[in-house]
Amino acid sequence: MGDTSAELEKKSGSGLDPNASVLSDNTIGPESQKTGHQNSSSEEAPTDKTNTDNPKKIMPDDPDQLDTRLPKLQTAANNSSPSSLNNRYDIYPGNPLPEFNSPSARAFKVEDRMQPQLKLFGLICIPGLPIRLSEIEKISGKVLPGNLNLISFGNINWPILKQKCLVLIFKSPLGQRIDKFFQSKQTQNIKKIDAINLIAKTGITSLFSLRERQLTNRSIRPDNIFFADADREEIVFGEFVTSPPGFDQPIVYETIERSMAGEGGRGQGTLDDDIYALGATLAFLLQNQFPFRGKSNEQIIFSKITLNSYQALVGKKLLTRDLSGVIRGMLQDDVIERWGFKELDTWLRNQPVKLSKNVVPKKSRRAFRFGEVDHRNLKTLAYSMSTRRESALEVIKDGSIENWIAKNFKDEELINPIAVAKENFAALAETMPHADELLLSRVLMLIDPKAPITYKDISYMPDGFGSAMATEMLRGGNAEIYTESIINGIPDIWYTTSDGTNPYQYTEIEFYSKMIGYLQKAGPGFGIERCLYESNTGFACQSPIIVKENIFSIDFLLQSLNAAEKTVDTKNSPIDRHIAAFIAARSKADMDEPLSKLGDLDDTIKTLSMLKLLVDLQKTMNTGTLLGLAKWVGGLMGPVIKLYHSREKRKEVEAAVPKIVRSGSLSELLSLLDNPLEKEKDEENYLTAVDEFGETADEIEKIKGNTGPESESGDRTSKQAAAIISGLIMILLIIIMIVT
Repeated sequence: MGDTSAELEKKSGSGLDPNASVLSDNTIGPESQKTGHQNSSSEEAPTDKTNTDNPKKIMPDDPDQLDTRLPKLQTAANNSSPSSLNNRYDIYPGNPLPEFNSPSARAFKVEDRMQPQLKLFGLICIPGLPIRLSEIEKISGKVLPGNLNLISFGNINWPILKQKCLVLIFKSPLGQRIDKFFQSKQTQNIKKIDAINLIAKTGITSLFSLRERQLTNRSIRPDNIFFADADREEIVFGEFVTSPPGFDQPIVYETIERSMAGEGGRGQGTLDDDIYALGATLAFLLQNQFPFRGKSNEQIIFSKITLNSYQALVGKKLLTRDLSGVIRGMLQDDVIERWGFKELDTWLRNQPVKLSKNVVPKKSRRAFRFGEVDHRNLKTLAYSMSTRRESALEVIKDGSIENWIAKNFKDEELINPIAVAKENFAALAETMPHADELLLSRVLMLIDPKAPITYKDISYMPDGFGSAMATEMLRGGNAEIYTESIINGIPDIWYTTSDGTNPYQYTEIEFYSKMIGYLQKAGPGFGIERCLYESNTGFACQSPIIVKENIFSIDFLLQSLNAAEKTVDTKNSPIDRHIAAFIAARSKADMDEPLSKLGDLDDTIKTLSMLKLLVDLQKTMNTGTLLGLAKWVGGLMGPVIKLYHSREKRKEVEAAVPKIVRSGSLSELLSLLDNPLEKEKDEENYLTAVDEFGETADEIEKIKGNTGPESESGDRTSKQAAAIISGLIMILLIIIMIVT
């Protein structure tokens, strides 16, 4: 456990280290590999070198490597004070319980003050990683047969990371992890077989309980199953809520399509995906050496596609073949053929169930050489092309793909759309940005309609967009590439090429339409930030102002801002783009109109709109006094005070602000600054002053007009003065003549 707490804090704050294996991509090696294409009569599997740069090459039968995915941090000293949840549960940072760790959460000792005899542990979640909040709320305090009981949850001050973290309190299983039990040389095969049967029955029972609550697990794997008791007579499945669905799963336990997506974008999925994962788990436990030991992710996916999942996962040397029927039913790649709850219930009652056929995908007579592999299957070719995009564009543009499909599959319904796509994007190449990427995405989705949405170097299932984008942001990558994909209509392409069997298709299409609407508005409360929070209910607010408060609900926003006043630069607004988007996404009311004014070019309108928004939130949440926030906001009211024309009124308001700030009431501050009667009176006085000024100005002009050199009176006066001066001159001349 070599990483320091500072290193984990770096991973947990603005984003995890992109090189850290805990959040590494599941994609294949660099697309800059030189790849080519040619026809060949031989078929070969991808070699291991296709994955040499993949930092997460972890096999399920290598438990020591599985631990490298855990977030590393130093624990606190053994005598460190515990953190408290709800003044009842004490979580001890100096007492880690690694036997209960999850890939995306660390386990620590917990004591219940009311029931100290209970065996509990707390999972500290990675800050900034989306959690499954709606699932947490549904299962907290409930008994979920076959699953760990979640006792309570909430934010606590966590000294190791020096911030607030979400902790989940679980009842501890009394036995060890299943994978450790199977790895022990002391465990007899007969004991293993008994355990596998128990896992199968408990797993199916667990899936039934999830169905009743409209939940999915998406974390079924051997290292996430425990003996519930010390006598090893009961099984319990581990937690599934500390990370996005499928995020912590080795791809062996994911269906073919979902394993092709990036870890963060595998999507919510359905219970059909959990049935598959349970089948893969049973297949793994049934054999002493797993067939995929030492294989790369790409090799695993190719093997599942070319053989089918059952043949690829189930080896020849099994502990027993008694479960081969149910495993084959669970591992059908075609979800229509896969066993559902009717078949599983029949099997539980020891009644015969018709075995599903192992469908092998159609292969071509001649192979297509691409990515150093001879492809005879459209699905493997599409996946290989998605990870080697530059070479893929070459074989699309030169017609090689169409020729191969025409000769080996004779599928006009596929060839014609490819040709049309090439023509359309060739015509738009000079005017449309990313035309080549759009062409490639369309062609790949035509070749394999069930594969994930793919664009540039990202891939995500239609129900995995939000978590994929949030994960990319956490890693410090370019999250905007995801929004670029929906602006360019990539999801629309996926839906138009799919088979239409997705039960949530229309809901998802509506969702993407909303996301595009948010992206088309640039002001606070919209843009990429709005997409992040709308698509991730379990995503804490990432504003630098309050990120360490780790808040998921708008109910805690104002208190967090109130506390932040002591540590942030209060010359800036307390509502930045992240907070504005968080408010919009988490508020029950429609906040689009008031939020739109936060981006106004007029500082007065912008500042007053910010105050009005905070006042509405304070009233709605009944938060009471907010001294810090009131002081913060009061110091920003200069532009609003200047709305008053009267200097005396300005001085009066400025003097009143500090008094109101000390009351902590934002509404009183708003009443002072935005008082309609006072504003009307000030406006009337201003207009009166303007009128008086105008009249005075007119009078001055009139006086100027009456006394100026060009005026009539001025002309008359000047003539009189001239006559007088002329007379005086004549008298002077006569006097001179007389004297001389």
